[in-house]
Amino acid sequence: MMCRAAAMGCLLLTIAACGGEPQTQPQTAGNIDLTSAAQYFEEFETLCNGDDGKLWGVSFCGPILLVDPSTRTAVANRADAGGVLAPRLGLFAGELPAEVGIANTATEWSGGRWTMIMWWSLSDDPKRRLRLMAHEAFHRIQPELNLAPFGEINAHLDTADGRFWIQMEWNALQKALSVEGVARREALIDAMTFRASRRALFPNAAERETPLEIFEGLAEYSGMRLAGYSDAGVVEAVTAKREGETGLVRSFAYVSGPLYGFLLDGSGVSWRDRIGPDTDLGALVAELLDVSAASTDEASMRAEAYGGQALLSAESERERKRKQQLAAWRTSLIDGPVLIVDLTAVSSGTFDPGRVFPFDETRTVYTTRGLIGDWGVLTVSDGAILEDDTGGRAYVSLNGAAPDMLEGQGWILELNDGWTIVAAERPGDFFVRRGD
Repeated sequence: MMCRAAAMGCLLLTIAACGGEPQTQPQTAGNIDLTSAAQYFEEFETLCNGDDGKLWGVSFCGPILLVDPSTRTAVANRADAGGVLAPRLGLFAGELPAEVGIANTATEWSGGRWTMIMWWSLSDDPKRRLRLMAHEAFHRIQPELNLAPFGEINAHLDTADGRFWIQMEWNALQKALSVEGVARREALIDAMTFRASRRALFPNAAERETPLEIFEGLAEYSGMRLAGYSDAGVVEAVTAKREGETGLVRSFAYVSGPLYGFLLDGSGVSWRDRIGPDTDLGALVAELLDVSAASTDEASMRAEAYGGQALLSAESERERKRKQQLAAWRTSLIDGPVLIVDLTAVSSGTFDPGRVFPFDETRTVYTTRGLIGDWGVLTVSDGAILEDDTGGRAYVSLNGAAPDMLEGQGWILELNDGWTIVAAERPGDFFVRRGD
């Protein structure tokens, strides 16, 4: 009897020898179910082979790491050049080194560029799962497409006016994607008017928003397009995302991108070959669909048809709470005792795009954050860390912290060997530094 390699969907048993008794192997690596992982890889391979480069001229197929953050276990669809991952039931599994950041992203590691996806973020729903896998795979191929611009935090989208007008724009775009003909044209005019109103209030808005609309917006569009979303499905998906959203400064493009992308698809004109790192998606929609903004003097009147008054009240209340939160962060992260870490020694970091809040022009608060540096690993979960990129330092509050200062309210620090915590210049503050 001939021995045959197991197919990807049948990875539960190995044969000790031809004709021998099957030996059951562990079906998990960390918390990752290997049978499910094999299924997900196979589904995505089928999806990207079906696309065959039609969407962007480049295949989405490539190396993928599914990672369990709690154990740093990774399961891959192919071997890594450095041999860190060992063969397991037709896949490859192993533990990622401590210096490798874990996030839904593209990463350079062990001789290649990988799509990395956290295991817990993969939905049981196949369409949502494939959407995420395609989104992250697009990040892997973005450098090939020259569509990986550097984007800054859009602080104006944490203000009442900035949030109001971008949500008005989204409301109009969602309507445009839900109707046809004259009704679509009128909704697009409204969307362009709301977009122009926001950018008139914030003169640097266009140059700050465009990179993220290209980087994250097109990734989310590609995920939905490759996974087979309809126009109605896009509207449903972005509506659900908006309902669970908090901060917009890093996450707005996850809504804008697919709305503009699917509207551009509806133009009937080839548009993806016109996209560059500085392309304004709104301007491209206006050009290809032959619409333009009305006078910004009409914006408030036009907003009434999209729930403007109710949203204005909600954003005014949010602004009041935002100012209270900023005052609380000032008390805990500036005025109170803090632990300081060196940002210039950080090799990688992760964050939740919806949990990023500008503090002032040079400092940002993250309420979910992971930093890996020469000094160790700092994990913030439902806490707060203030980062000053100009000064190259990050601060977590020591109020209520453990005596060894390795754990506080919402954060945990794992120090590397050779590093210690010492008193800082201001009494009550401490600093992480290399030991003598």
